[in-house]
Amino acid sequence: MVRFHHHVSRCLIKFQHLAVLLVLAAPSARAQASPAQDEPNLSWAGRRIVTLNGFGDYFTQAADAEAKLVKPDGLSVNIVAVVQRVEGDRIWIKANGAGDEPVGWVRKSDAILLENAIPYFTSRIQRDSKDWDAFLRRAEAEHALNQREAAIADYSRAIDLHPEESFLFLRRGRMFRIVKDCPRAAADFEETARLRPQWAEPYNLAAGVYADCPDAALRDQAKAIALIEHAMTLSPNPTYLTVLALAYSRSGNLEKAVAAQRKAVESPEFPPDYKDDAVRQLHEYESALAAQRH
Repeated sequence: MVRFHHHVSRCLIKFQHLAVLLVLAAPSARAQASPAQDEPNLSWAGRRIVTLNGFGDYFTQAADAEAKLVKPDGLSVNIVAVVQRVEGDRIWIKANGAGDEPVGWVRKSDAILLENAIPYFTSRIQRDSKDWDAFLRRAEAEHALNQREAAIADYSRAIDLHPEESFLFLRRGRMFRIVKDCPRAAADFEETARLRPQWAEPYNLAAGVYADCPDAALRDQAKAIALIEHAMTLSPNPTYLTVLALAYSRSGNLEKAVAAQRKAVESPEFPPDYKDDAVRQLHEYESALAAQRH
């Protein structure tokens, strides 16, 4: 049972990292001049970039052949994105969990390679110590490079400068969860929900904390179920069902866990890159349920 729950925990983190990289519909602070860097070219394919505008915004081709700006809400696009290819003035980016096909593009002038990002945003901060957007983007780069303490400090500074931006609390909360600081993670997700109550993502992430905190004393499966069910009333995201399944399994209701996980993997909207893990998790629940019945 310990091994079963450890596997469940790893899968939840993977699915929730997908969701947390998903839901980014807030505006940018302001456009910034492009940094001095290598000209985007074919060698950028497969490398990571940090976008300089928006919270995951990208362009797609509209039916009238005009470029359409997408501010994603429920899509797996992030400030740090993976390049699929460079084509003219367009950097085509991948969507996390959606395979190798690009979801859309960002302009060359709106992106910087991840390895150049921290010095660039540091120079912006040196010019303007109140540039909360630069602190946010530096934090995103630090997160991508596993510089966790630095990322938390920069998210916190961005929050100090712009405390009404819900996205900042969501991203800092994600970092607190990664370092297993459950109380502060839950507090940040709850503040996100207060600032933007119709956004499903903070309820999903808070549910994950209460379902799967490493400190069993801080878990609350009833609260986790209520939170994730509320998230599902706001968004049909099928990855949320995996959180519901976990909460059911933790509370001992393996029948409902199996039903929720099966519904997730059978959804045509479930991200294909995460399907195999979700199916394996379903089999774990089914095996545990069979053992329980015997």
